[in-house]
Amino acid sequence: MKKKLVLSLGSNLGNRYAFLLRAIKEIEKSFEAKPVIAHFYETPPWGKENQPQFINTAIYCYTDIPILQCFDKIQTIEEEMWRLKTEIWGPRTIDIDLLFYESDILKTDGLIVPHKHLHERAFVLKPLQDILPNFIHPLENKTINQLIKDIVDDTILFSKTIDNE
Repeated sequence: MKKKLVLSLGSNLGNRYAFLLRAIKEIEKSFEAKPVIAHFYETPPWGKENQPQFINTAIYCYTDIPILQCFDKIQTIEEEMWRLKTEIWGPRTIDIDLLFYESDILKTDGLIVPHKHLHERAFVLKPLQDILPNFIHPLENKTINQLIKDIVDDTILFSKTIDNE
C-alpha cells in the first residue's frame, strides 16, 4: 500500500532556485513518482541567523518504499548535490527533511517522524499549507491550517525574476 511521503526542501547557497528544481527532479526520479509541489518562499535563516536567506518549498508524493529506505534515498540526493553537513543549521546547497510518512510516528537515532520542529517553523508550514492545508499532524492533532495560526509567518512568496539568481 502506498503512503504519502511529505518533504520540506530548502537552499541558501548558490543558485537556490536551481538547486530546489534539481532536487525535485531527483526525488521524482528516485521515487518514481510525480510530486505535488508547493509555492516557493523566501525565508530568513532559522537557528543560525548570520547567513543568506533561504528559498523553501514542500512536496508530497505517494510511495510504497519503506520509510527508512526513503530517508536513505533523501540523504543520497543531498550528498549528490554537494550538501556538506559541517554545522547544525548552517548554510547549504540543499536541505531535504522528511516531515511525514502518512501519519506514521517513528523515532530512531537518525530519524524522527513527524519532524520534531515542523510545527514551529513558518518556512515549513507555509509551503505545507499550499498543498496539505487539512492534513492533521499526528502528534499535535491539528491541521496545517491550525498550526500556522500559532506562529509568526515571516515568509515571502518567491518570484523568479531577472533580479533573482
